[in-house]
Amino acid sequence: MSDDDEQQSEDGGHVKTRHRFSKPEHLKQMLESGSIPDAAMIHAARKRRQRAREQGAGDYIPVEEPKEPPKLSTRLPCEDVEGDQSDDEERMDMNDITGRKEREERREQFYAVENDSTDEDSDREMNEWENQQIRKGVTAAQLVHSQHETVLSRFMIKPATPGGGSAIDDGDLAAPQSTSTLLEQAYAKNALDRSNLAAAVRSSAKSKKEKAKATALRTPQEIFAAIQARLSELKERSTDHTASMARISIEIKAIKLQQLECQQNAPTAAAKYKFYQEVKCYVHDLVDCLAEKAPVINDLEKRSLLQYGKNQRYLVNRRRQDVRDQAKEIAEAAKPVSAAVRRTPEYEEQVRRAAEREGRRTRRRCERERNDLLSSHLDGMSSDDEIADQQQEQSVASTAQIESQSVEAFEDVTDDFSKIELILMKFYAWRKTDMSSYQDAFISLCLPKLLAPLVRHELVLWSPLLDEYSDIENMRWYQACMLYACQPDETVEQLKNDPDVNLVPALIEKIVLPKVTALVTECWDPLSTTQTLRLVGFINRLGREFPLSGSNKQLNKLFEAIMERMRLALENDVFIPIFPKQVQEAKTSFFQRQFCSGLKLFRNFLSWQGILADELLRELAIGALLNRYLLLAMRVCTPNDAINKAYIIVNTLPTVWLLPNSETLKNMELFIGYIKQTLESCDASNPVFMQSSDKAKQILQRLHSL
Repeated sequence: MSDDDEQQSEDGGHVKTRHRFSKPEHLKQMLESGSIPDAAMIHAARKRRQRAREQGAGDYIPVEEPKEPPKLSTRLPCEDVEGDQSDDEERMDMNDITGRKEREERREQFYAVENDSTDEDSDREMNEWENQQIRKGVTAAQLVHSQHETVLSRFMIKPATPGGGSAIDDGDLAAPQSTSTLLEQAYAKNALDRSNLAAAVRSSAKSKKEKAKATALRTPQEIFAAIQARLSELKERSTDHTASMARISIEIKAIKLQQLECQQNAPTAAAKYKFYQEVKCYVHDLVDCLAEKAPVINDLEKRSLLQYGKNQRYLVNRRRQDVRDQAKEIAEAAKPVSAAVRRTPEYEEQVRRAAEREGRRTRRRCERERNDLLSSHLDGMSSDDEIADQQQEQSVASTAQIESQSVEAFEDVTDDFSKIELILMKFYAWRKTDMSSYQDAFISLCLPKLLAPLVRHELVLWSPLLDEYSDIENMRWYQACMLYACQPDETVEQLKNDPDVNLVPALIEKIVLPKVTALVTECWDPLSTTQTLRLVGFINRLGREFPLSGSNKQLNKLFEAIMERMRLALENDVFIPIFPKQVQEAKTSFFQRQFCSGLKLFRNFLSWQGILADELLRELAIGALLNRYLLLAMRVCTPNDAINKAYIIVNTLPTVWLLPNSETLKNMELFIGYIKQTLESCDASNPVFMQSSDKAKQILQRLHSL
């Protein structure tokens, strides 16, 4: 106590109790910062509280009953903590606030049961709801933090007075209270606030319930209206249930009928299923068979095309070599040939080729004499397509080998998988059994692709350029496909709606047109009149009998191949030498032969009129061949010879091209000018030019230029 007095004197006479184990200012700072005091500070707070009790401070209100003051002890704080059981009992329980709150709630529930037994269940539910809401909104950490803030705000920091000073003058401070006391007071006040809040909530809920009970009383009219509404609702439900039962009964009857129908149709469905399984297995086997034979068919087609192309290339190269040899002979006619040159292999080969060429010409001349065609024939208009016997035999042997291998390709296959008519019978059975599934499976689109290998196999050696070839209408695949699904009493309207009506045109487009395109590219010689007329006749027949439109891709490819071959022939096969001496040469000269060769190509070009576009055809035939080659050669001829050649050219032109003011007449302005010039140079009174003058006038009259 003496130490305390000394401390009070040092503080300027202020009454302030301090303990030797701790400093209150330090404890206050820790509490303000929110830190938790250690064991020594808690023990010092307890000692200070005990000492304040013993001193009997006036502003201290004990929480518990006064106890006998403990005996003074000189033990250390750690010894007090370990051995003093009274101090352990005085330790604060941090869960005291929660326990006190629960005890108060139980007490209030008990009182509520005593006062209003009828509201017991509702009050219990209300209390449970309040507890749940409080527990949801407040966690343990938030509770501790709120308690610390309450202590600091309410007890450690004093509010300012209206006069501007503190509530207690600085010079007259009251006796300090212990920290434990402050904490207990704060917790008690906080619990009291919570209990007041809960009581207010309960009272509000009770008032609302009482108000609801007061307003729940209804008049007889309201009760009657409610009963009527309930009755109407029940009637509506009964009506809905009745309608549902009626609908369900109708559905049950329909299901029973459907079940009976399914039972009746079960044998038919089983037969259809069996049939479809058979068709499925057959189609799989057919596809596998054709896929295995496809490489063989491709190889046969390739070999056949190479064989035809080899023969044609041999004839074209021989003709071009003969032209070069003759041009060389005319150029070197004035030069003597030495003995050394005669012994060279090149010269001997040239002599051999000339002898063979003359021999072929002699044989053709004899053939024309037997047919009485010698007078009307012009040298150079015939096609030199004769082949040596040895080469002919090799070609025949190769063709026979390809044909035999083509027959052997399907020797190990049954007729059901190798003959088109039997394959189509399988699909016709499907079509006749179930037309809807036949259309749903798009069989009409699949048949051309499925039959393509067999059609190609039958067309391996077929070519419209050969002397003897089978017409498509006489082939087995064509006849089988044309008669597929054909009925004797079928009308035109039924034929229009037939899904398989385009089976043959589809095969023509996918198989025949690509085949013809390949033959034109590899085998067709535009200088051959026979091949050109055969090809033109075949394409004209296709256009008449089958619906091939101008937008057909395969048809456009065929026309492009034809135009390309004609351009190559114009560049490589037209050669008309221009020499002054040729004016006096005979009709059988090299010049006349080459001019007639160009005239034959001109006629072959014009054979495509009506098939190819007129604009492209005029560009090739008139713009390039006539104006560039034939007209230039006519200028070195005698007037009679030139007019005769012009007369042949005009008679070769299509009639539709010679209409007044047509595009063809504009392209032939050079030709018309040359005819007028030649006519003016001829003396009509001279018997030599009389016939030529008449022909020139006929030419100009036909060209609408007279």
